[in-house]
Amino acid sequence: MNNTLYYWAERIDSYTSDNKEDYDKIIEIKRLNFFIGKNNAGKSRFLRSLFTSSLNIKDNNFFDLTHEIQKLKELLDKFNRDIIMNNTLSYSYRTDLSKLLSHLINIPKFPKTIYKKEFLENFAHVRKYSFDRSDTFSNAIYDIDLILEKNETILTTTTDIDKKYIPILRGMRPVTDMENKHPYIERAQKDYFSNSQKYNSSNIITGECLYSDLKTHLLGEPEQRDLIKDYEEKLSQYFFDNEPVSLIPKHDQDVVNIKIGKDKQFPISQLGDGLQQAIILTYEAFTKKDEIYSLYIEEPELHMHAGMVRQLMNFYLNETNHYYFFTTHSNHLLDMADESDQVIIQKFVKQPKFEDPKEFEFKIYRCDRDRDLLASLGVKPSSVYLANCTIWVEGITDRLYVTKYMEKYLSELENSDLEQYKKYRRFMPNYHYTFVEYAGSNLTHWSFSDDYADHLEDKGLSAKAVASEMLLIADGDIQGKADRVRILKSELNKENYYILECKETENTLPKASIVRVAKVRFPRMKPETKKSYDISLIDDITDENYFDHANYGIGKLLDSKIKKPSSTTKKNAFADGNGVGTIKYKLDFCREIIKDFDENPDWQLTPKAKALCERIFKHIEKCNQ
Repeated sequence: MNNTLYYWAERIDSYTSDNKEDYDKIIEIKRLNFFIGKNNAGKSRFLRSLFTSSLNIKDNNFFDLTHEIQKLKELLDKFNRDIIMNNTLSYSYRTDLSKLLSHLINIPKFPKTIYKKEFLENFAHVRKYSFDRSDTFSNAIYDIDLILEKNETILTTTTDIDKKYIPILRGMRPVTDMENKHPYIERAQKDYFSNSQKYNSSNIITGECLYSDLKTHLLGEPEQRDLIKDYEEKLSQYFFDNEPVSLIPKHDQDVVNIKIGKDKQFPISQLGDGLQQAIILTYEAFTKKDEIYSLYIEEPELHMHAGMVRQLMNFYLNETNHYYFFTTHSNHLLDMADESDQVIIQKFVKQPKFEDPKEFEFKIYRCDRDRDLLASLGVKPSSVYLANCTIWVEGITDRLYVTKYMEKYLSELENSDLEQYKKYRRFMPNYHYTFVEYAGSNLTHWSFSDDYADHLEDKGLSAKAVASEMLLIADGDIQGKADRVRILKSELNKENYYILECKETENTLPKASIVRVAKVRFPRMKPETKKSYDISLIDDITDENYFDHANYGIGKLLDSKIKKPSSTTKKNAFADGNGVGTIKYKLDFCREIIKDFDENPDWQLTPKAKALCERIFKHIEKCNQ
């Protein structure tokens, strides 16, 4: 079952998408949706079209049960006897049922409202049939009913109760002395939304109403005051390094005052523009956190440091249930698509129409990491390291694993050591720390000493010239490469490198997650491979530390456990080759592990993963004192 959500607005001329075959009027959506592209690529107009559309996520979304219906048809094709319907046996029912299933497969799935009606009506007839004693067909029908029920639940919880729009023209400081006058909102109405009765301060957020809304809450019911207190605590956590924060709508002023820690209270105008933006962009989202809205936001990175923008996105994901749609030119948000399955990037391209080159159309592409992304944002290949320290990892999978480990470590620390948790939770990626991927064998090309590196030499890359205070994390198998260990120990201080006590990062994964992902991947393998292996044997692994191995990767450890005793095959199921047994298709496996983490929030860090996190956080803390 595909639980993907889709969205599209009404009456959007000249826009098509390349998101799903046969449906060029939908885009896939997730919790955080980034619209990128060059100036005048059509991003903002599309954003406003979504906002003003009377349709919402539930109206646009559809469910796709093609795969499940195809499995029913395969069952039917294998069964060569009479079919039962209404307690009557007849071979002629085969033809009727086959036509019905073919029709279900071919029903157009968009618009969703039409598809759903036709699908359910036809599927009701399918339920009348059965055809074997083991009732395999009926069980498959029951499974589809469960999927339909789950899908309805998903759509119910993602229905937009309301929509909010945050234009680029916003600010917390009044720009007029006239009471109840909101120039920013009026400008947005004049430029974009002529129906002022429908589009006003109730759904256009500019920051101008924050003073009066704060006043209403703080002078209101106890639960309203508690909500503001909770919000101030979250502001402290995400944006003010855990310093206590108080927002005060001072009675003799027209601007919000703020008190940070033990500092004297002062008007918000004396606060940095980036932090003012953070308050505007989070206040409405948090105070409405118990509901589900869709928020349409222009350029969230306005005036913000790159690390603060990342913190803003973490705030949205962790503290609210809303759906967010952003136009952005920030390249610092792109790798969030690797770190969370709740993030998606859509690239907008303006191109001449084929039939009339003088006219233009807009094309929307789903993209995660392609070379055109940076070009679309005007980013050059050269980079500037702005973070206070760097963490060097061998590649993308290590970075993704370590990022999830750090998140889990913090959540566990919150329950075990609250003071340490408050100290560590303030650290923001790309501000307090960032990652560098060095690729294992390329390590010998880097010089970690303070001496000048000659670009014509083998070690012609100077690490200290491009990166700040570093912690280099190396896989345990580096111990077999004496020259690399010698280089690390001679050029780096002991506190600047960390060698794992197992073969590689995958060996630090929890056993339960590896087993679950292996069970999901095994059925997709080639039939010839599966003949020699029995995935059920994986349940014989009882040792929680089975995959914690100094010499073998988890691919080899999996294969050795599930290989049939009678098998003499030399084909591997999970191992990438016959050597040390690194897992095959590392990045795909990594993404499925991360998905498993998200679906099983009770997963636990292994001892080595926990030790790694402790080392990393100590390094970050030292570099940010």
